[in-house]
Amino acid sequence: METTYTTLIDCPPETLWTWIEEPDKQKQWMKGLLENVDTSDGPTRVGSTFRMTIQEGRRVAEYDGEIINYDPYRRLGVRFWGATLQGVEMTADYRLQNLGTRTRLDYTATADTSNASFFMRLMMPLFKLFSAAQLRGFMKTLKHLAEAEAAQTTVEA
Repeated sequence: METTYTTLIDCPPETLWTWIEEPDKQKQWMKGLLENVDTSDGPTRVGSTFRMTIQEGRRVAEYDGEIINYDPYRRLGVRFWGATLQGVEMTADYRLQNLGTRTRLDYTATADTSNASFFMRLMMPLFKLFSAAQLRGFMKTLKHLAEAEAAQTTVEA
């Protein structure tokens, strides 16, 4: 299963990058994200690990993850898994392209269901439909927040 999303955001890649990478800023646009903490030492790099805690309806779920691509201001790729996904491994890839006063964001999410139960594989089309709607909301909020920060920075300069 793959979901893609592309948008243009009126801010430099450096501004958008902080919204994608920093946990405190992630909480502002990823509805339900309660916590995202590093579980490995050192600076963020390929191989760094993290744990996300997400409110999913009435329950709280934890997901472990790993950075699989890390090129500041250009690309961030993560892989994550957890009990809710029941054998499904998810990847999320954020690619930023500097267009001068704007940044193009290309987002791709994939789900590897090769280790999932028959029931989970059967549920994936429904999951994709739900996640696509949720993604549009997340990206709309991300765009609004990054553009507001860029506008404020321009006013202050």
